Amino acid sequence: MEKIRQDKILNVPNALTMLRFALMPFFVWQFFSGHMAAAFCIYVTVQLTDMLDGLIARRFHLVTNFGKLMDPLADKLMLLTVLVCFGIDGRVPWWIIALVLVKEALLVAGGAVALHRGIVVHAKHIGKVATVAFALAIVLSFLSAQPWDRIAMGLAVVLTLGALVFYTADMLGPLRAAKRK
Repeated sequence: MEKIRQDKILNVPNALTMLRFALMPFFVWQFFSGHMAAAFCIYVTVQLTDMLDGLIARRFHLVTNFGKLMDPLADKLMLLTVLVCFGIDGRVPWWIIALVLVKEALLVAGGAVALHRGIVVHAKHIGKVATVAFALAIVLSFLSAQPWDRIAMGLAVVLTLGALVFYTADMLGPLRAAKRK
């Protein structure tokens, strides 16, 4: 079980998470300026700092509630940012973007309801695998690795729908039990 520290919000993992938020507008700027190599480097930096902040937080017991909230939010916003950029550029169909947006909105709303009732829904492996699949699809799209980018994107969509099912099932049982009390 991970130790959660409340006393020190300003730490390296949380700083890396905030850096990820700060890099998003630079990604958009570079992408739409036609500097795809720079946009790709920013995207890779965001992904690497995501991995690094989690490793540091767990290894040095720097997990905070701030980090537990903001880290996945940064992940979701970066994914949606890239997908919208790719949608405008024609690399990704809009239905995929809409599906991911609806899935994330449902999970955030459901998680908020569950949290309000004292139920914490933890990350699922399928959600992490879906995130990795989207990252792979995005990298392949930057590299123009057709048809592999489309195959990876399709797999990511299937996995994200699976994650929605798993998270929903994980929330409904405890919510029903809490309602009966």
